[in-house]
Amino acid sequence: MKYLLLFLGLTLSFTTLAQTSMRRCTLLPVTDGVGGAIGFKVFEEVENDLRRSSWCSYVSNSEMINIFSRYRENLPQYLKTKEVLKTVSEKLKAGSLVLVNLKNEIDGVEVEITVFGENGEDIYFNEKTLLNSDEIEKISRLVQNWLQMYSKMIPYDAQINGILGDQVTMDVDKSFPVQAGQRFIVKRPVNKKKHPLLKKIVDWETRTVAEGKVFSVSGNQALGMISAYKSGNKVSSGDWVRLEEGSDEVIEDPTIGEKEDQSPGTLGIVSVALFGSSSSLNTTTPSGSNRMSGNLFGIDFRVEGWITRQYFASLEIDRSLGTLSKSSGNPDKSDVSTNNGTFKLTGGYKYLPIGFFYGPQIDLYAGYANYSFDQDVSEVDGFGKNNISGLLLGTNANIPINREYRLFAQAEFIPFPSFSEDDEIYGSSKSVSSLDLEIGVKYQYTPRMTVDGSFETMSRKAKFNGAFKELSYKDNRLKLGVSFNF
Repeated sequence: MKYLLLFLGLTLSFTTLAQTSMRRCTLLPVTDGVGGAIGFKVFEEVENDLRRSSWCSYVSNSEMINIFSRYRENLPQYLKTKEVLKTVSEKLKAGSLVLVNLKNEIDGVEVEITVFGENGEDIYFNEKTLLNSDEIEKISRLVQNWLQMYSKMIPYDAQINGILGDQVTMDVDKSFPVQAGQRFIVKRPVNKKKHPLLKKIVDWETRTVAEGKVFSVSGNQALGMISAYKSGNKVSSGDWVRLEEGSDEVIEDPTIGEKEDQSPGTLGIVSVALFGSSSSLNTTTPSGSNRMSGNLFGIDFRVEGWITRQYFASLEIDRSLGTLSKSSGNPDKSDVSTNNGTFKLTGGYKYLPIGFFYGPQIDLYAGYANYSFDQDVSEVDGFGKNNISGLLLGTNANIPINREYRLFAQAEFIPFPSFSEDDEIYGSSKSVSSLDLEIGVKYQYTPRMTVDGSFETMSRKAKFNGAFKELSYKDNRLKLGVSFNF
């Protein structure tokens, strides 16, 4: 009943505006679960920052604060309801509805920000982290930094709101850096892609409509002249405008992704790498110890899907081929063809120490791993086809060195691995071990592509009680590849 009264109370004086700009924003009441003791002060700090910001024309919701105050007990629930949010957007003509929720925990305050679209359903931005402090200033600064991140993800600088022949007017905030002589591109959104679980907008599909030049700026309006139309399209009210840097540069056709920082609103990463390895095979047989060594070459494929921003699943497969030759001992075969492979299926949690997706990251994960080894069979030498597999535990940490480079390090091991073979040479294993270490760097080549280089060392070993005492594999790999956000 309360929800119905709230919805009706908001609706009585509301008017409708289609295609509301994402650069018109409002801050919804900050909920904190302690009667507003923290939330009210955070609201004041963040609202003052939004009023001064250049990316957002802030719309005060003071009229609605009085209405929302009647429903303070269940306010967090109401503020996430589609119908209420949609009506708020229509009332205030705001396209970005900023919701901040604070939750007291034993060791700090959980801070979450969500930016909803005008339909009350689309999520444009979402971040959450646990602060080990309840200081108003720290909470407010974190929210303000998140909003700066969001501002860079808005896929346009202005919107068309009037057309007269080849002349167009654009709504631009008074403090937004636009000047006469600046060139622009008009784009039209044709589709939006949502995260399958979070309803979050992860990408926009657009079509280039026209290009032109700004010739006058007054207040929050800019006047422009269209110089060329694309594919016979006409400019329409609500079309997006991307402003170009410089007044006399040749207009290109950048994608939205090229004009913004790398967006965390994607579904995952696909990585492909080629590698060369210095490999060795060691066996301890009844006739003595043998060591084979050589160079193998292969390919590694990995895909990581983000279930949410902080939970992920991944699949990795690699295959390497080559020939190992006698290094020491007296093996019956002086050369053996080798075919090794890896299969890993894991899932885990991504910890963001400072709350930003593109700040430092620490992944903790677990899953199943299987390492297969296949050499030309020689029972005398202990060569054959076998596997080491089991529950994999791992961690991966990566930190930004600067805007373009990130350093990463990874460690994986199988705490209780098992050994199996096809040739019945060794029998039951007494002990088995498996350890991987990798360190490397990523270069941000484009907003959605990195070039990756790394060094990886791997060690697998199995010991036995029979006549064949030990079998071990070692690899030192140099990897070079690319990763794509999708």
